[in-house]
Amino acid sequence: MTEGADAAFRRFVAAERDALLTEALRLTGDPDRAEDAVQRALARTRRHWGRRGADPATTAADALHDAATREDGGQVLESLDDRRPPASPPPARWRLDADAAATDALARARRQRRVRTAGLAAAAAATVAAAALVVPQLTTEPPDPQGTPQQAADVPVLTEPTRGSLAGDTAFVEAARRADWGPLTPPPVEERRVVLATDTPDGRVVLLAGTVDEDVRGVWLTGPVGAPPEQLTRSVPRELGPYRPASLLVGGPGPATLVVVTAPGDEVEVSPRLQVGPRGTVNRSYEPVPAEGGLAVTEVRTTTAGAGTSVRVLRDGQPVHRAGVPAPTLPAGPAEVPPLDPLRPASARPADRLVTEALTDIAVPLGAEPADLQPQLLWAGTLPMPEVPGSAAVVVGRSPGGGLVVTTWAGQLGATGAGRTVPCGVHTPPGTTDVAGLVVARVCDLSSPESEPSDAGRWLVVTAPAAAAAAAVLDERGGVLATVPLTDGGGVALLPTGARDVRTLDAAGRALAEVPVSAIATEPFGDYGSGEVR
Repeated sequence: MTEGADAAFRRFVAAERDALLTEALRLTGDPDRAEDAVQRALARTRRHWGRRGADPATTAADALHDAATREDGGQVLESLDDRRPPASPPPARWRLDADAAATDALARARRQRRVRTAGLAAAAAATVAAAALVVPQLTTEPPDPQGTPQQAADVPVLTEPTRGSLAGDTAFVEAARRADWGPLTPPPVEERRVVLATDTPDGRVVLLAGTVDEDVRGVWLTGPVGAPPEQLTRSVPRELGPYRPASLLVGGPGPATLVVVTAPGDEVEVSPRLQVGPRGTVNRSYEPVPAEGGLAVTEVRTTTAGAGTSVRVLRDGQPVHRAGVPAPTLPAGPAEVPPLDPLRPASARPADRLVTEALTDIAVPLGAEPADLQPQLLWAGTLPMPEVPGSAAVVVGRSPGGGLVVTTWAGQLGATGAGRTVPCGVHTPPGTTDVAGLVVARVCDLSSPESEPSDAGRWLVVTAPAAAAAAAVLDERGGVLATVPLTDGGGVALLPTGARDVRTLDAAGRALAEVPVSAIATEPFGDYGSGEVR
């Protein structure tokens, strides 16, 4: 399962889940059963994603009918209570929001695919006496020092004994073990692990973990120092695995506390933010922080919209994990940005949301507030899409290190600002670059959420100085695939197949500049890391 396909699936869930819930409620007459049926249908849809001839909407509809009319239970979510819910109206609030529903469906699809793979392998190896588990169970047993050395990435992390300052408080630990997991179906109480229970300068933090149907899952509990488990706030980790270090930020904006759970003996290093130097070079520097017994607790700084923090874990002196840190207690959404006037003439003013998200997306990794980046709106234009027109914006900021950060975003937003936005990519020219002379050629993917990225949804966005009247789109041999008029300082067109470079032309057709068509962004800006390091 690729990250690109997962992102497309998340867009599909955001767009189609409400309609699926409505249909499931009609079929079942029960909100709990309806939501469970939708989760099973979404998991099946993800397993079939990208197959030749498979339409996600059709797959989801068929899977939903099967799931909703089943009588064998198979619920994916634990009922919140034993009362029978109303038979017809939908609940005021479903147990999962769209993002949590997508995360749950992705986890189920992965687990089902692993189980199927394991079953095929077992059938092929009929002489094998016992099949190995696809996902190892959590264990409190340490690695055998006399046995075969384990690979660095295979040292258990989500284990007991409990780490943290509250580990010796038996009553609290046992109460935490019995805590409510919210929408997640937890393992039996006796199989749950209280991995962490600690007080920090910014509150109380607990990490619970366990295994259900070979799926490793867990929940963070956070709240004020002194609060019992039932008064702590739940948050579900997006990525959790038996061998994966887990981290969380509490507190902020401003000073906050970073908590990192690792295997005992691991070293922890922290990078507070991404650095963009005056020459446009991009890097991160990591500094060690104290870690003992598989736990590191240290102070970091956050912004109003997030944290630029990245954590690196070393085992036997070698990096085994590098990733960003979730901060569920920070305000959700982008920071406020004052209105910006475009430096180049614009046919239409972009939605405030588009510019705000673009600036927030580069400010948070840099550890800065958007207004501190001396932001400029270079250009904005309209994408001639059916039904709801799209828009694109090119925004420039100056990093604390002196380099420029140029980001392009696109969106399909209604008059109220509702809709979807996508990042198209970032580049970092030297700080001495004349912003007025920048030429930007970016691809923005606004493919339908129901499908994988396609040429029908990929837009080429070009902006150049006033002297440029058009942009010739070139293939790898320099042949002209298309010409994009650059009225009002920029232009857009559906991306021609094979586009490699853009050559700007003046009114007489003379070449002015040539730049490559930047590749579609596949990773978020920030160089946080994505987990396991090999």
